[in-house]
Amino acid sequence: MNLNKIFPWLSIRNKLLIAFAGLSILPVAFVGVYSILTNVRMMREIAIGQLTEDVQTIREKSENFLDDIYSDLRVLQNSSFVEAWMEKTASHQHFPQSDLQHIATELFAFAKTKGFYYQFRLIGENGDEVLRIECDNPTDSLRTYRIVPSSDLRQSRETYYFLLVHGITDNQIAFAPAELLDRNGMRIPVISFAMPLERHNRCIGILIANVFEKKLIEVIESKNGSGSTRKLVLATGEGHYLYRSDMQKDWNRLLASRDEENLQHDYPTSITASILSGKSGTVTKGMSDIVSYAPLFESGTQVHPRTMTSSFAVPIIVFESESVNVVLGPVRTYALTYVGFLALFLLSAVGLGLIATRQITGPIAALQRGAEVIAQGNYGNALKVETHDEIEKLSDQFNIMAASLRAHEQEIQGHRTQLEEMVKRRTQELQEEKGKLQAVLDNVPSAFVLLDRLFRIQTVSAAFASVTGIGLPQVDKNGQFELVGDSHNNTESPWQRAAVSGEIETFVQQINDESKSARFLEYIAIPMKEESSVNAVVVIISDITKRKNFEQQLVHTEKLVAAGEMSSIIAHEFRNALTSVKMILQLFTESEKVTRTEKKSLAVALDSIYHMESIVTELLNFARPKPVQLAMTDLNKIVQECLEFVGPHLQQHNIKITTSLDRTIKQQSLDGSRMKEAIINLLLNSIQAQDGAGAMTRKGCIEVSTRQVRLKDTIRDIAYGERVPLSKESDGGSEIILEKKSECTLIEIHDNGKGIGKDELRRVFDPFYTTKTNGTGLGLPMVKRTVIAHG
Repeated sequence: MNLNKIFPWLSIRNKLLIAFAGLSILPVAFVGVYSILTNVRMMREIAIGQLTEDVQTIREKSENFLDDIYSDLRVLQNSSFVEAWMEKTASHQHFPQSDLQHIATELFAFAKTKGFYYQFRLIGENGDEVLRIECDNPTDSLRTYRIVPSSDLRQSRETYYFLLVHGITDNQIAFAPAELLDRNGMRIPVISFAMPLERHNRCIGILIANVFEKKLIEVIESKNGSGSTRKLVLATGEGHYLYRSDMQKDWNRLLASRDEENLQHDYPTSITASILSGKSGTVTKGMSDIVSYAPLFESGTQVHPRTMTSSFAVPIIVFESESVNVVLGPVRTYALTYVGFLALFLLSAVGLGLIATRQITGPIAALQRGAEVIAQGNYGNALKVETHDEIEKLSDQFNIMAASLRAHEQEIQGHRTQLEEMVKRRTQELQEEKGKLQAVLDNVPSAFVLLDRLFRIQTVSAAFASVTGIGLPQVDKNGQFELVGDSHNNTESPWQRAAVSGEIETFVQQINDESKSARFLEYIAIPMKEESSVNAVVVIISDITKRKNFEQQLVHTEKLVAAGEMSSIIAHEFRNALTSVKMILQLFTESEKVTRTEKKSLAVALDSIYHMESIVTELLNFARPKPVQLAMTDLNKIVQECLEFVGPHLQQHNIKITTSLDRTIKQQSLDGSRMKEAIINLLLNSIQAQDGAGAMTRKGCIEVSTRQVRLKDTIRDIAYGERVPLSKESDGGSEIILEKKSECTLIEIHDNGKGIGKDELRRVFDPFYTTKTNGTGLGLPMVKRTVIAHG
C-alpha cells in the first residue's frame, strides 16, 4: 500500500505520528469494540427473553381467567332453571314468569358472589332479551346488582350476538371486547362472553356474560418480572388499544378514542402488521423499542377460533416493550468509560510521537527552507545542515546544483535580451500591417468573418454589427459561428461546404429584423488553402434586401404591365363585339314576331351581355386607372357612404353591420372616389364571404372601425405605376417606408366568414387570381393600388 498516493497531503511527521498512534491504539480499540458489540448482543438477548417470558406468563394467566369464565357459564347453563327454560322454549311451551324470576335470582346471586361481572343476559331465539342482571353502580368498589324490570328489557333482535356465536356448539363460547352504556350514559369497557343454548341441534337462545375489562387488566398486571420501565399493551386485532400501562389513569377511554389511539398511529406499518398477524414473535429493528407480542388467548376446544378478518370475534393481542436506551444503558456507561481510556492512550501516544519525530523533521524543515531560497533565484545561498547522515549529504548536493544553475542563468540571460529585441521589432511590423488591413475591411459595407478549421470566429470586421444586428461582444461569447437568427440550423452551412469542397460557396438567408420586416443576407464562403488543405474560411456577409425587394417588384410590375396590356386588348376587342351582339338582341326583343318564351331567352342573353360589359369595364379600369386626385376629405364620411351603398346587399343576405368610427380623425388629403371604390370592394368581399359553408346556420356579421394608431413596427412596401406623395426614392423604384411609432389612420373591416387560406393569402394581390366562380381577380389588386397611391 502506497500511503503517498492515498494521502498526498500528509507530511513525514504526520505519517510517523499516524504510525505511532495506530500501533498503540488499534489493538485496544479492537478489543474494546468487540466487547461492546458482545455486550449489546447479550443485553438484547436478555431483554428479548424477559419480554417473551412476561408475555407467556400473561397468556397463561389470561387462559386461566378464560377458563374461569367458561366454567361459570357452564354452571349457569346446566342449572335446573336454565335447563327447564331451554326445554320449554325448544318445545314452544310457555315458560312461567315465576320460573324466570328464579333464573334471575340465581344469576343475581352468582354475579354478586363473583363481583367482576357487569351483566348477565339471556337472549331468546327471536332476539328479544328474556332477562338481564347488571351492576347498579359500576364506579363503586362495592358491587351492587339489580334485576332489570321486564319493561326495560330490549325487545329488538340482537344480531351482533347471533353472528358472534354462529357456527359454534353449546359447549363453546365466543368473546369480543366491547363498550356498553350504563343508565347514566357512562361508557363501561367490558369483554362480552356469549354461549349458545341449543336443543335438538337448534339454537334457542344465548347466555351472555359481560365481564368488566378491568378484571382482565388486574389479572394481566399481576404477572411477575415486569420492570417499571416496560410498557404493557392490549390491542384488538384491528389495532385499537384496550389497555396501555403508560395510561393507567385513562386506560378505560382507549376504546372510545380509537381514531386517535391505535397501533397504526404509533408504530410503522410493517411492525404493526407483524404484531397483528396473530402469531407470536419479537421486533428488534425499525423502532426505538424492543417488542415481544403474541395473541392473548390460544384457540382451543372451549373458545371458538376466529380469523383475523372476522367482523365480530375480534382477536386480542398482548405485547410488551422496553426502550432500547434502557436495555443498552449499562453498555453505554461501559462504552463512555472505554472511550475515556482510549483518548488517554491516544494523547500519550501522540505526545511520545511528537518528541521522536522532531529529531527527524527538524533537519528536513531546514533543508526545505534553504531549497525555497534557491528556487527564488538566490543561487549564492548555501545550505547548512549538520546531521552527519543522509540528509546532510542531500544538502551538499543542493549546494552543487545551485552553483551550476547560477552559471546557466547568466548564459540564458544574454540570449533572452537578444530575442526580446528581435520579437519587439517584428511585432511592431505585424501591428502596422494588421492596422492597414483592418482599416480596409472596416470601410467595406459588407461584413467579413474569419473562421478557423473548427469554424470558430477569429476576427470580424466593423460592419458585422450593422449588417447582422449582432454585437461584437456577443460574437466573442458565442465562439462558434452560425447563421444569423438560426442557432439550431440542421442543414450544412456554406462555410462547411466550402471547407469540404475547396470551392467558393454562396447562400442567401431570409430573416426578420426588429420591426419584423423581411431582410435578405447573402453569405459568400471563400476557403483559405495552405498546401492543398483548407485551414480557414473567410465569410463575406452582405445585406441584399433592397436588391431582392426590387427584383420581386420588377417581377410584379412586369406581371401588371402584361396584365394591363392584355386587359386593354381584350377589352377593346370584346367591347366592339359585345356592342354589336347587344344591338341585335335588343332588336329581336322589340320584334312582334318573337314569342314570349323566346323573349325570356333573349332577356337572359342580354343579362349575360351586360355582365360581360361590366367585366370589360373592370379590365379597362385596371389597364388605365384614373389618376390620383387628392383633396381634403372626411374619411368617416366616406365610410358611411360606402355602408349606405352596400345596405341593400346587407339586408338581402341578412348580415348585421356594426361600426366604431373615431370622430377625432381630422380631414385628410385623399382621392375620395378611389378610396370609396376600394372600401366598397372590401365590403362586397366580406358579404360574399358570408355565403360559404355554414352560412345558413349562423348569422353574418361585419364590423367596420376607424381610429388613429401609432405603428408598433416599421412598414415597408414598393410603389409602382404612380408616383406617391410619401415615398422615398431608391435605386430602381419608389419605396414606401412608414417608420415605427409614426401616427397613421387605420381602417379595419372584419367579418365572421371562413377566411382566406394560407396558400391563397400570398396570391390575393396577383391580377386575375380568384377563388370565386364569377370573380375576375381584379378587385384586391385595385384596392392595393389605391392604398399604395395614397402612400
